[in-house]
Amino acid sequence: MGTLQTTPLQDLCSKGHLMQMAIRELRVMIMLQEIKTLWQTAKLNLLHLILGGLLTVLGIVLLVDDSFFYWPPEWQWLFNNDLVDAFAIIVGVGLIAFVFAGGRSQLANAILLACSAFFLMMLTVLQLGHVFVAHDYNRLLSIVALIGWLLVIQYLAVFSKTVKRRK
Repeated sequence: MGTLQTTPLQDLCSKGHLMQMAIRELRVMIMLQEIKTLWQTAKLNLLHLILGGLLTVLGIVLLVDDSFFYWPPEWQWLFNNDLVDAFAIIVGVGLIAFVFAGGRSQLANAILLACSAFFLMMLTVLQLGHVFVAHDYNRLLSIVALIGWLLVIQYLAVFSKTVKRRK
């Protein structure tokens, strides 16, 4: 008696593997298209996105290090408080959400940039205090970087695409 032999292609078709492969390929194509759309959205407010990432990372680092600030000693409990660190994380995530939501709201832009400037200025002043009072000169480089980011925030506040000019 002879047995019927099938080809590997017939085996794939009969088991539905070909259909599953096609569905997977379609899902990958859709995902790549969504990533491309997200990237196009992010490019419109790239500095906002980078600033949001910076604030989120700063907040996480400060959240992990509960003794980052040791000057002024009377205020250590406040500046090393997890709520201050959570504020930075919330503002950073807010900036990232602002970017991926299209970055069109003038009010959201103004509030997020003001909160970012407040937090970074607070860090700058505290670190200057560490340098001048506690003579911790290792913080000078981060002070320069913070001042640079404050200038970026000023640039965004003036030239952001969401800012409407008065005539």
